[in-house]
Amino acid sequence: MAAAACRAAFQAADFLFLLVSTVGCMHQDKICLVLGGARGGEFETLFSQGVTIGLIADSNSAGALPEHYPFALVEAFDFHQSPSDLLALIEKIAGSWSIEAVLNTREAYVAHHQAVTKMLGLPSIGDEALQFVTNKTAMHKAFVDCIGEHSTAMFARAKSLQEVPAIVEKIGFPLILKPTNLAASLFVQKCDDWDQLNAGFPAMLDSLRKHYGKLGKDDAAAPEIQLEEFLSGSLHSQDLIVDEEGGIYSTPIVDVITGKDLGLNDFHHFYRGCPSRLGKEESEQANALAKAGVTALRLTSCVAHVEFIYTEKGPKLLEIAARPGAHRNHLLEITHGISLNVQYYNLQKRQAIDCAMRADRHFAILTPFPRTKKTFSGLKNLQALKSLSSYKTHQFRVRGGEAIGPAREGFYSCFVLELQAESRDQLWRDIETVREMGDCFE
Repeated sequence: MAAAACRAAFQAADFLFLLVSTVGCMHQDKICLVLGGARGGEFETLFSQGVTIGLIADSNSAGALPEHYPFALVEAFDFHQSPSDLLALIEKIAGSWSIEAVLNTREAYVAHHQAVTKMLGLPSIGDEALQFVTNKTAMHKAFVDCIGEHSTAMFARAKSLQEVPAIVEKIGFPLILKPTNLAASLFVQKCDDWDQLNAGFPAMLDSLRKHYGKLGKDDAAAPEIQLEEFLSGSLHSQDLIVDEEGGIYSTPIVDVITGKDLGLNDFHHFYRGCPSRLGKEESEQANALAKAGVTALRLTSCVAHVEFIYTEKGPKLLEIAARPGAHRNHLLEITHGISLNVQYYNLQKRQAIDCAMRADRHFAILTPFPRTKKTFSGLKNLQALKSLSSYKTHQFRVRGGEAIGPAREGFYSCFVLELQAESRDQLWRDIETVREMGDCFE
């Protein structure tokens, strides 16, 4: 009797194992999820390699998705909600797919990405690193504590104008005002004297309260502003892939021209291009500092986007983000043959990283901004841009009737122009032509 009961129990167990195995087989299709949004030039190579990709689209973003991306699924999520709110959607997707990787290419979704990857057991940044990359003051303090005061600009944060005089006494003019936890150069401005600071500081506080209120952030009532020493020099960035053990794989340096370089009190990125104009020794110094910055922030399991100013005294860190730089996959792939997002995918899969350069072309992405807030109705002379010898393609990121304006007033880029040339001289002639056009928006 006991033997029969045992046989029955084993048969039931075998049936349950078979049932679970069968159900598991029904859900073995693998998928790589992308959080937030997608630009052209980001995922073409992954698609061509047969990777199945799904998008968790930000329901707050009005930007259109690239029509040529064959996403296996598109789910909408309000990224103004907390990271924990996203996990229910991920669990739903995991019921139908085997999620093999999760990629994030936007600053606003770093905390969401950490929550999702931790839940799925995928490579994820630590809690301390998350605090560093989401607060610029904590970030700069880590640079100073781990590398030294020479590594970055002098800085301090303030919530009220009453705190500012003591900070100015230390930092002096000119100085930079920036939010402690926003990206894309939003609201950043330069102050050359007390008149500009007394006007700019309260105006930024007011703008931040409104902006944070729209985002549903807890700090809407009392946002913080970081005051930084203004660093004179050329702006550059470098994306580093950091594995779970802290191993660092460097990609080539990208040169940047901002609105400040155009003579504007705005820090939007007008130009991103490769190959870099920095020399070999300068590039090596910058790379060493970038690696030290990544280590200072305890970053692992991510793509670290490092921005630095090359001053007359050498490179100084501006900030580091735990996601790829904007347009960096496209830039590096065309210029140097490196698909950054393929390597990001490999990182998530715990596979080998390969950042070897296979090309050397002259390529640039320009994102001109309007000089003033206005309603978008087109460009003044699109045909002149299309007639440039290095013209490759262009893209509008807004629709007619939508509001556009400077980054210092909280606006994102609305127009992207790609240029590619056989020589650096040819490329720079066309870049100068676009610069001389000034405000190219109607």
